[in-house]
Amino acid sequence: MDPLDTAAPKIDLQHEQDLAGVVQSSKFLSVLIVLAALLFTLGLIRLYLSKGKGNAVLLLGPSGSGKTTLFLQLRDGDTHNGTVASMQENAGTFALSTEQAHKVKPVQVVDVPGHPKVRSRFEGHIDGARGIIFVLDSVDFMGQKTTVAEQLLEVLVHPTVRRRRIPVLIACNKSDEGAKAHTVDFVRKRLEREINQIRQTQGTLEDSGGVTSVDIMGNVQEEFTFEALQRKNRMSVTSVSCSALTGNIDELSGFVRRCLPA
Repeated sequence: MDPLDTAAPKIDLQHEQDLAGVVQSSKFLSVLIVLAALLFTLGLIRLYLSKGKGNAVLLLGPSGSGKTTLFLQLRDGDTHNGTVASMQENAGTFALSTEQAHKVKPVQVVDVPGHPKVRSRFEGHIDGARGIIFVLDSVDFMGQKTTVAEQLLEVLVHPTVRRRRIPVLIACNKSDEGAKAHTVDFVRKRLEREINQIRQTQGTLEDSGGVTSVDIMGNVQEEFTFEALQRKNRMSVTSVSCSALTGNIDELSGFVRRCLPA
């Protein structure tokens, strides 16, 4: 037999082994690239979700409703002899006054001024919100019911609030005033009525060529209630009575802690 004939199979075998090695290396490299891309994508998703999830609870509502006093009660358990209407944000990261005896994770709370000239500042904090406490004066509620409803509706239709379904707690402040303070049920039903009237007015303006707005229910003909909003958009809007003056804020502290678990 010609020696060249016997050498040829050995060369072919070696070539096939080298080729197989290259293929295996290529497959291994491809797997590494896919895994790296997957890990990178997961990292981006995690970063996006962590940013979108937020880490603060916002105190919103009309000027004079008691937001700053509630902020002090949540932080210090004290009103510090009362406050005046604030034109600046109050922000802090602290252990809730009702939890200071325990070692728990601090919470971030932002008190946003409610004065008409500056209340739009909540736009700068909404991306970091995990929950919203909307504070109103339950004693003077009827005198400012339309303004309160307009501000609440402004919060509820905000794209970030709707997209992330940020829970909202309506805090009916000044419950210490007794019979002077309207009940939670009364305030809730009256707000629903006012919001429906606002929606009807907005719908009329749109029909006459006015500015187009986003209807909270998606259809102005559909009656608004907080329960219907929760069924339709899975947005939680609850309500409680409280007193910033006397420190009756346990339900508010509980809401904050549910939004920002320890």
